[in-house]
Amino acid sequence: MDNPLLWRHRLPDNISPGTPEAAFMQAQSLTAALRGLNAVFSVHLLHLGNSGFDPLFSDGLINSGTQNWFARDVLLCLNGKPVVWARSLCRQTSANWRSLLDCGTRPLGERLFDGSLPLTRSPFEYTALPPRYPLAGFDGYAVAARRSLFRWQGETLGLAECFLPALQSFVQPADGQDTIRL
Repeated sequence: MDNPLLWRHRLPDNISPGTPEAAFMQAQSLTAALRGLNAVFSVHLLHLGNSGFDPLFSDGLINSGTQNWFARDVLLCLNGKPVVWARSLCRQTSANWRSLLDCGTRPLGERLFDGSLPLTRSPFEYTALPPRYPLAGFDGYAVAARRSLFRWQGETLGLAECFLPALQSFVQPADGQDTIRL
């Protein structure tokens, strides 16, 4: 399956280097970065269960065409306002990942980065999203996304995080630099 998105190992052109938005897109733990802001952080669970394959992961996860998938879709919110839409996707047979993803409204990042799991993570890939790119369970849109793959005991989890325009209202540009250009 061809990926309709162009994924690169550098920030997309609509994100200015050195801005707070760029720092968030490059943070190892987005949960920790968002919790570091002067706002109440929360997670809103949109979906947990069986899923079709998601083009966000084309050219990243291997889709055999007959493989069943399991997904967790959430909104990361600040003061109740969605700032990031995130999808975690694994094979339906991945017992370890499915168990980890079943964490309700707790952030997945708490477990991924607490040091208790022998995980490896791929480098980030970034893309600018086309206007009105569909995000399951959410009627808004995102301006840019990042993705990475986690490996644990031979199983792979794809994580895509799509940055919503509302993030701008929680971060201040450094030294008058541009923020995300919509």
